[in-house]
Amino acid sequence: MVHLRLSDISKELTNEELDKFFKLKTNSQDSVVNYQVMRVGPAGEGLLSAVYRINVKGEKYNTSFVAKGLILDLKLRKTLSCEMYFQREVVFFSKLLPILTDLQKSLNAKECLQNYIPFCYHSYCDGRNDFLVIEDMSESGYTSLPYAPTDFEKDGTLKVLAHLHAVSMALRIKNPKLFYKLANELPECYYIDKRKTWYGKWLQRAIDNDKAVVSEFKNKIGNVYYEKFMQLINNDVYEQLQNISSTWGDNTVLNHGDCWYANLMSSKKGVVALDFQLYRFASPAVDLTNFMMTSANVSPHADDYNNTLNVYYSYLRYFMEDMNLNVDNAFPRHALDAEMHKYGKFGFFIALSSIPLIISERCDVMQSFEEKFNNHEIIPLEELWVLRPFKTDEEKMRLINALRLSVDVGLI
Repeated sequence: MVHLRLSDISKELTNEELDKFFKLKTNSQDSVVNYQVMRVGPAGEGLLSAVYRINVKGEKYNTSFVAKGLILDLKLRKTLSCEMYFQREVVFFSKLLPILTDLQKSLNAKECLQNYIPFCYHSYCDGRNDFLVIEDMSESGYTSLPYAPTDFEKDGTLKVLAHLHAVSMALRIKNPKLFYKLANELPECYYIDKRKTWYGKWLQRAIDNDKAVVSEFKNKIGNVYYEKFMQLINNDVYEQLQNISSTWGDNTVLNHGDCWYANLMSSKKGVVALDFQLYRFASPAVDLTNFMMTSANVSPHADDYNNTLNVYYSYLRYFMEDMNLNVDNAFPRHALDAEMHKYGKFGFFIALSSIPLIISERCDVMQSFEEKFNNHEIIPLEELWVLRPFKTDEEKMRLINALRLSVDVGLI
């Protein structure tokens, strides 16, 4: 295990800053005696930022924090536009989340969105020394969700999404001028024109791997699934992703934007959401289908799908009523079904790229890329995230099950 310094996270993260966070978290005047910094997570996790844990020992108390900093390698940082995504997460914690929680207070809500998101102790953003110091949820017994979440973990995730969507829906209703001002200031950042050529080659390789699996299972699953799949992938997948992720309709809400099991943690208390780098203003269906299609045991069959929507909507109703708002007027149940049929294919599109990525060996963002890719100004994504073909039946069935569900419930 490599031990690091605070300056390895950011030159702006000092011992004095850490002492302030320590006093705030321990609610004391205890001072830091020593600390230990180490990486968090295996190689390949945290592709847009470097993640660390800071274990702190005081005279009376011991505690820990999670810190996020910019990827150190400048070529990789430029390739992935890390500064932009980091800035968005800083904006989420410093601006968006306070707006949403203040709105809940003003509406006399008993619930608070902050309880479902790690507390941010401090953030800094100048494009060179960016960092976030947030609550270490593992200290409170939280662990990462598995690929196949339990019913408790699934329902907990739906509760988090419903809470985020409900409060942003309330903002759109109560202060539409502010809501759309924020939406305009923070447009879609991932599926955009300037990334299409760079991202498109890698996406096509992922789709080619997917196509090989669907072709192999064609006789087992039936022509209708194969034909729906082929029709979908032959119609510019990236452009379809752009259209859905950037469309604002009557039911637009703030989306988490990257809701899959790796960005969620659970304990006996419930589920919390992490990593708000890719949030977007879009349909609730975008978040919902993202989670459904990238996790097992969420909605494996049509009946499970309907139950999932019912659970989500019951939580949405609860949080809207907690803010003294009428969900039947603002977003009736049939409107959710309409959103899913209009925008729900987004989740399957995500599965087309995320499943091939998950099963492949991902790059270690802490290694050096300057020498390896010195002949490239921007690293080709297909060389950075090298995809391998599907090998096992378990891997193949992840994709096949997502395809079956998407067709059976009319998402594609």
